[in-house]
Amino acid sequence: MINDRGVQMPKYTGACHCEAWNFQTDFEPMFLYQCNCESCRTLNGSLSIGACYREGEFSFEGGQEVRYDYKGGSGQMMFTSFCPECHVRLAVRPEVLPELVFIPLGIFSDPNIFKRIDLEIWTDTKLDLIHDQNCMDLSVADSGTAERIGAFLAALDTR
Repeated sequence: MINDRGVQMPKYTGACHCEAWNFQTDFEPMFLYQCNCESCRTLNGSLSIGACYREGEFSFEGGQEVRYDYKGGSGQMMFTSFCPECHVRLAVRPEVLPELVFIPLGIFSDPNIFKRIDLEIWTDTKLDLIHDQNCMDLSVADSGTAERIGAFLAALDTR
């Protein structure tokens, strides 16, 4: 996209609530996900929807970040960064998939540009009031396991 001054703009941008942190990328997400696990519900106050990227496919800019690391449903660590001012979750880096970074959809400038969730995980702990509405390509009862997600990524990745 080119702005009104003729400068090439990144395809996707976003920021935390106070805009102390922002990100940009020209890459399409590898996939969109919905996580229904109890940890995401507690951390977000709701389920988690986001975009998956490879490390290095985007840039985050801001000051210091706050880290909160916890053991996820897979039993592996989840490395989570937050804005220290507004406390918005910026990114999650799962130990089980170290090359991937998950960015919450809510911090994208235009999250409505995305039309379909590719992967839903932890459906066995999904809230009864959340309905699919046929918008998921793959739903799994647990974390999806690294092997299954790896096969899913291999089928999706056209980069």
